[in-house]
Amino acid sequence: MSGRLAAEEDRPSVSIVTIVRNGATTLGRAVQSVLSQEYPKIEYIVVDGGSTDGTLDVIRSQDDRIAVWVSETDAGISDAFNKGIAFAHGDIVGILNSDDWYEPGAINAVVHALVESG
Repeated sequence: MSGRLAAEEDRPSVSIVTIVRNGATTLGRAVQSVLSQEYPKIEYIVVDGGSTDGTLDVIRSQDDRIAVWVSETDAGISDAFNKGIAFAHGDIVGILNSDDWYEPGAINAVVHALVESG
């Protein structure tokens, strides 16, 4: 096994949770910002609170790249985040709101900082 592959296997896995409700206009950017990260071990989870505005179309368009997604009513923001975290298997769990985004390299930089801090 090459040194690079071994290094990638040793890297911590990252779960990113995005919650959304009726966020069709902003969710696409959030999703793309996660899916375009170059970090090799990302599990992406999207929790939708029963949207009625086309949000599910955005989610379904990336269905093959989202590890877990669910659409159902919840008891608010905290409940939705907790639901997403319960699905997570990563060593590190990140939260990304549906109207936010990650800059390129963000997850790699965060993981590096966490690993270096020790």
